[in-house]
Amino acid sequence: MRALLALLFLTCGVALTAADRTKPNVVIMLVDDLGSGDVSCLFRDVVKTPNIDRLAKQGVKFTSGYSTAPLCGPSRAGFLTGRYQQRFGFNGNRDGIPTNLPLLPGLLKSAGYRTALFGKWHSAGPMPHERGCFDETLVSATSSPFIDYFHPKLARNGKVEVFQEYSTDLFAREATEFIRRNTDKPFALTVTFNAPHILRTTKDAMIHQEDFEKGQAVGKVVDIPKVFTARPGEAARYAKQFPGDTARADTVATIVALDEAVGRILDSLKAAGLEQDTLVFFFADNGGHPELRSENTPLRDYKWNLFEGGIRVPFLARYPAKWPAGRAFTHPVSSLDILPTCLAAAAIPAPAGLDGIDLTPFLGTPTPAAPHENLFFAIARQAAVRSGKWKYVRDQQGGQHLFDLEADVGETKDLATSEPAKLKELAGRWEAWNTKVRAEAK
Repeated sequence: MRALLALLFLTCGVALTAADRTKPNVVIMLVDDLGSGDVSCLFRDVVKTPNIDRLAKQGVKFTSGYSTAPLCGPSRAGFLTGRYQQRFGFNGNRDGIPTNLPLLPGLLKSAGYRTALFGKWHSAGPMPHERGCFDETLVSATSSPFIDYFHPKLARNGKVEVFQEYSTDLFAREATEFIRRNTDKPFALTVTFNAPHILRTTKDAMIHQEDFEKGQAVGKVVDIPKVFTARPGEAARYAKQFPGDTARADTVATIVALDEAVGRILDSLKAAGLEQDTLVFFFADNGGHPELRSENTPLRDYKWNLFEGGIRVPFLARYPAKWPAGRAFTHPVSSLDILPTCLAAAAIPAPAGLDGIDLTPFLGTPTPAAPHENLFFAIARQAAVRSGKWKYVRDQQGGQHLFDLEADVGETKDLATSEPAKLKELAGRWEAWNTKVRAEAK
């Protein structure tokens, strides 16, 4: 009897500790090259993503959610630091995050969170287990844009292993096991899926894009060469939906597997009784590309450029204890905002110098103001500004464009000639921003 009472006391004590926590858990799911046209709660439902859609139904759908770059490495650096990556010279996939910059997981770990990172790592310099931010890591063996879907070579806390599990399933399993092990204290889990990124290249990406666009122009289905990434046999389920396009069927099967993995993580939070008190973010690092056959329709263009298809991404969040369900938030937000929002939810002071904004004050009011006056973008020779309904773009060839995104989300009607004053204003804002951040990076 005494042993039974002791067991009951211990069990109740753990439950009370979990229930009395004031800091929410944090789960961030970052996916790789997923286009806005391939999430069924956004612009169209060609690809069914019921678990990603679950986040929209139970939380907030940011219909103008942006990554900071149309490329994997820089985009991830912006998210992790809450700063424009140009401020510290991270402009391409071979650059790295300086070790003196605080990262979101490290800030949470310092406040008592148990932290983990499972998935892709894409930053030169120290690996995640060497940065003091994570209690557990299972990531790319080196900084790399690629992870093998079928025999992933990964480093667990720095020790390299080769796994025989499909990478999407592996990262979901690791995530659910981490959640089950850490129900008694706040945790911060970051899952950086490699799906639906290509496995490896078959041609130069721009040649793939050229072939794809030539076919589109004449109404022809072009079966873009692609190393398959779906689980064996699953692409066949979509062959009738995409006749003559085996690459597209394979990518859709890859996205469906990703959606299932998202569902497993959400289900594990619910099963652990943590659904209400967990802040969840889901977003993509950049838009899709014909190279991997992920779609951005109706957005213009693809990864690697600053039209909407390159930087406007699936972006969802859920925090049932605090935020209303089923909300579509139309003002522009950025992946920069995730860091200050998570810190604010956990009542942790934010470091100085952030470019991201805490979104919590904007999500609790029915008619919110815009969090950002401007969002800025720069990659190679390209430039862009999102300012309210307006979008300024300077393309790779130096051409300048202006769009009213409220009236023309597909950027089909260039207003550069009819609105020269607005074009000049936004170009000037970008130049002032660029001068400042480049100076800081030196």
